[in-house]
Amino acid sequence: MSEMDIKQFVFRKGARNRIPVSGTFELTSRCNLDCKMCYVHMSKNEQEKIGRELTTEQWIRLGREAVDAGMIYLLLTGGEPLLRPDFTEIYTSLIQMGLVININTNAVPMTPEVVECFRKYRPERVNVTLYGSSPCTYGDLCGSTGGFQRAVRGIRMLKEAGIRVVLNTTFTKLNLGDMEDIVAFAKSEKIPVRMAAYVFPPVRNQHEPAEDIYLSAAEMGYYSARFDEMTMTPEQLQQRIALLRQVDAGTVVQEERRKSTISTCMAGRGAFWICWDGQMYPCGMLPNCAANVTEKSFTEAWKDICSQMSEVRLPSECVDCKYQTLCPTCAAVSLSATGRTDGVPDYFCTRTRAYMDYFLKK
Repeated sequence: MSEMDIKQFVFRKGARNRIPVSGTFELTSRCNLDCKMCYVHMSKNEQEKIGRELTTEQWIRLGREAVDAGMIYLLLTGGEPLLRPDFTEIYTSLIQMGLVININTNAVPMTPEVVECFRKYRPERVNVTLYGSSPCTYGDLCGSTGGFQRAVRGIRMLKEAGIRVVLNTTFTKLNLGDMEDIVAFAKSEKIPVRMAAYVFPPVRNQHEPAEDIYLSAAEMGYYSARFDEMTMTPEQLQQRIALLRQVDAGTVVQEERRKSTISTCMAGRGAFWICWDGQMYPCGMLPNCAANVTEKSFTEAWKDICSQMSEVRLPSECVDCKYQTLCPTCAAVSLSATGRTDGVPDYFCTRTRAYMDYFLKK
């Protein structure tokens, strides 16, 4: 059985039995970059008006409680988690509990000390978000012209230490012109690269969304397809086109197809997200379902989240849509796009159709 097969088995069993096998610890909302499209980033002053970050001891205690409840996989994220001076202490304590840990970072603040910690206590993967391919783009989108070179330096430090790295990228109108160069960089470094299918609006900070930088639904579909075309092997590309033709003709039904309006994702069924201030969510994009782990135990908060998610319903219109297996919509997407989890996110209807048209016209 492959590593992926094992993970899928654990996830399915966790979701079926309401065991929190997968968790996310959002260590901070602070970041060293100021990306215009970020959904969570706050300044220190903005953060302090809402609450305070959990302490080192609180994160470690939550780790133990979550492991006792069944957690196996953990993502450490932010903001930028490496900004916490106690990051390596938290990380070391958690991984010694036997957890399989991934880290999200922009790699800009990567240090030899952190890399050495990862060398000694290896994470499963470090996910590095690369926002562009030049200092100019980082200046325009992230407010830091020096961020690009430091990110590349951090990526190469990790590679040289033998740490598994995956690149994530998010496209807006400010960095769309860097797509080919980002893919070329990933290929030259022999690192997998993934593109976000949706840019969430700033649902968890006090900032106004920078509407002028977001791609339209049709643009996102087109460029998602173009990105996939650039990153797939010829064999993968032909398989993708064949699948899209079958889906379009209505001759294929995938096993994971949703058959009701009940949410079937891991959020609040086998996965949770704990925010920097102690709020537990089903996922980071569902702040309307919350329980505070500073006011109740981890187990109590988890049961509360499961109960809240059992009441969440998805758009009934999506259940019978033949394109649903190609459409990355979920309760969080519907909520951010329409203000309700059962609202039809028209954005994704358009995006999915544009994605398919790109390949089906070939």
